[in-house]
Amino acid sequence: MKNHFNLTDKKAPIMEIKTQKSAVALKYPQGADLPFITAKGKGQLAEKIIEVARDNDIYIEENAPLVDLLSVQEVNDAVPEEAFEALALIFAFVLEREGKAGADR
Repeated sequence: MKNHFNLTDKKAPIMEIKTQKSAVALKYPQGADLPFITAKGKGQLAEKIIEVARDNDIYIEENAPLVDLLSVQEVNDAVPEEAFEALALIFAFVLEREGKAGADR
């Protein structure tokens, strides 16, 4: 017997996997030892976090593995060591971007 799928067969189940959007907000205040998580959420809460970031011209990094790593932490927790390298690159980019924007004013 051959294994095959008939997508037009009304009796055959079709599984749809929907992934929920996730978001994690970070803050790295001047003088702080490490950045920390200020908000996190999935689904509608993630959409709201992203909306607030866009409304406030806050840089958004789309990085699913990093969000997965950070989302297991609690709000107000410092970011874990495993995220340092990726976050260093992101924060350097943001600081450079802010510096250029400030120079344009």
